[in-house]
This record gives sequence, structure tokens and C-alpha cells, in this order.
Amino acid sequence: MIIESPIISCGRSAAFLHEYLSNPTNLEPLLPVEHVNAFQAEGDSCSFKVAGGFDVVLKCIDGEEPVIVRYESQKGTPIRFTLHVVIEPQGDEVSTLQIQCDADLNPFMKVMAEKPLQNIFRGMAAAAEKAFPIA
Repeated sequence: MIIESPIISCGRSAAFLHEYLSNPTNLEPLLPVEHVNAFQAEGDSCSFKVAGGFDVVLKCIDGEEPVIVRYESQKGTPIRFTLHVVIEPQGDEVSTLQIQCDADLNPFMKVMAEKPLQNIFRGMAAAAEKAFPIA
């Protein structure tokens, strides 16, 4: 199942966004506080709790600089998914960004997890747009 955020515009270069979003620590201010808590980051991984009761552990894996940042769920996360942050340069200091999640959900987990994940990824996109406004 694919879950996608809206495509948003950011007032930063694709290279900057790729470097920034490849650091798991930098995901914390983008995660919506109404849907996520207990954020922790160390090295190339981070973890947090999703409202609704499940833990998410992510590890930054290979990406395609400067257009894709990839995170993969790790042991401790009840669902397997890959998170892609797709960055498209639109000029020197303007890029579009979209968060895409490819989740392996059985029908029961889909009912439980789809809405919370949609809310998180929409919230992340909105926070990125606010954090990196176009001048």
C-alpha cells in the first residue's frame, strides 16, 4: 500500500534538503506532535511512538542524492515499510518535496495504521513547507 503526502514547495535547494533530511535528528521538528511522541535519534536511526499505540523505528538507508532520502522500518516496528522523501529541484533555492510510504499491511493492520500514517506524513510535509518557506 502506498501512502503519499501532498507535494509541497520549499525555499531550499535539493542538496540542502537531502542532507538535512538524511539526518534522523532533523525529522523530529517535522513530526506532528499531536500524532507522535517520545522521539529519540542516534546515528542513522530514530524511533518514536505513534498516537494509537505503536512504536516506529526508522533507519536511514541508501538514497539517491540529491533527489531521494530513504528510511526503512526496523525491528520493533509492527509494520514493515519504506519511507521515501522525494525532492525535485525547481531552481537554485526552490524544491518540491513529497513523502511516500510503501507499507506491507495485512487487512487488519491497514485498518489500524493507514489513517495514523497518513496524518503523520501530511503533517511532516506541512511542517517542512513552514520550516523552509519560499522567500
